[in-house]
Amino acid sequence: MPQLYIVYLDEFGHVGPYVSVNDSHHNTHPVFGLGGFVLPATKVRSFSSFFFKQKQQLFSGYDIPEARKKAEKKGERFQLSTWEKKGSKQYSVANLKKFTKFLTSSTNRIINRITKDGGFLFYVGEAKKRGVNGHDPQRVYTASLKEIIKRLDNEFKSQDAQFLIFMDDHETRTQIVKNAIYEMHQQQKFQLVEAPVQVDSKLYQTIQCADWLCAIYGKISYFDVEPESKPDYEIFKRYFGDRVAQAQKRSNVRNNLPKKASQESLCKLVEKWQP
Repeated sequence: MPQLYIVYLDEFGHVGPYVSVNDSHHNTHPVFGLGGFVLPATKVRSFSSFFFKQKQQLFSGYDIPEARKKAEKKGERFQLSTWEKKGSKQYSVANLKKFTKFLTSSTNRIINRITKDGGFLFYVGEAKKRGVNGHDPQRVYTASLKEIIKRLDNEFKSQDAQFLIFMDDHETRTQIVKNAIYEMHQQQKFQLVEAPVQVDSKLYQTIQCADWLCAIYGKISYFDVEPESKPDYEIFKRYFGDRVAQAQKRSNVRNNLPKKASQESLCKLVEKWQP
């Protein structure tokens, strides 16, 4: 019987148009992508327990008690099993500078567990063309999802394995999932067992882990594509770049944008044409 793998995905970057970091409206992120990690199905349950325990150890001192107090003030029941710590808050520049050892060690434990369990990190993104005209968020999202299905299909075909995709639920993505069904059946992506499944991240520790990883992917890809706009994101590449590169398979952020000439190449050009 073929091995079955489960793929957990969330978004990184931003699916909307991007003009520049200084634009008054379209300034969020120059990249959009989907990413997370992959595990053998037989390792999913134990990994979920591991991640849940990691959250308790990391946040029992402040975040969890605070969330419990807020729930009680609202007259709501606090459920630790559905409490989330969003990656965007966990992996901020300020946090990484202040809690460097705390964040790097906990992240390395998670990545080490994924690879030890026979899994790998996975992400696919693309630098967006600058400007608003002609930008279609649906097309951008669909292109990323199709590329993910293609790459994973190739990966698991070589292993005679199959896979399922679980994604964080977004109401606006229903049509995109339908497109994925078409991609699977019309273009013979037979390693994908069923169309991608959208789930509530509160109920899935694995999707919450994908969210954490996407926070890292998003900042590294921003720095790679436009380092002058977010120079402080270099810290994410410094502490996580090598580990992510070692643990990933078939992952990258495509960048077909025109590249600025380096200072060195400009100097050589001036020297060449000087009389």
